[in-house]
Amino acid sequence: EVTPKNFGRIAIQTAKQVIQQRIREAERDTLYADWSDRLGELVLGTVRNLDATGNVILSLGRAEALMPKSEQIPTEQYTRGQKLRTYIYDVEKTSRGPRIRISRTHRKLLRRLLESEIPEIYNGTVEIKAIAREPGSRSKVAVGSSQPGVDPVGSCVGMRGVRIQSVVNELNGEKIDVV
Repeated sequence: EVTPKNFGRIAIQTAKQVIQQRIREAERDTLYADWSDRLGELVLGTVRNLDATGNVILSLGRAEALMPKSEQIPTEQYTRGQKLRTYIYDVEKTSRGPRIRISRTHRKLLRRLLESEIPEIYNGTVEIKAIAREPGSRSKVAVGSSQPGVDPVGSCVGMRGVRIQSVVNELNGEKIDVV
């Protein structure tokens, strides 16, 4: 601890403010680095706010994410405190910290949901060839298998449709056809 004799109250206050500002900048930089690494992932968040323009703001722990009206499923109604699984499609660095943009309509959201529910897709036994999606109403997923003896459609649907049903429930009843 050093206190120079020519340091006045104003100089001390200025030094304190500069140090606090540098700490805040470092926190924003680390937050941006953390979220830019998670680009293209699924994230679970809580609806914090609904603004007048129809955008939804999700709380993701230490950060907040914005889901624009164009990235929302038209048939879904969002309420405060509701938990949502969304897809991170953009992370932008701003002066106020990272701006995280999320989506419920992105076709890669369906791909990530299928990967999380179906181990054959996750480990590469079954491959997703293409996805066509009309958010809120229906989706079509084309799958194939490189290994002989593996039924790609059967492994995606599961016993009595139990695997695909969990994805359908996550998307609020959106019909999913596996071909």
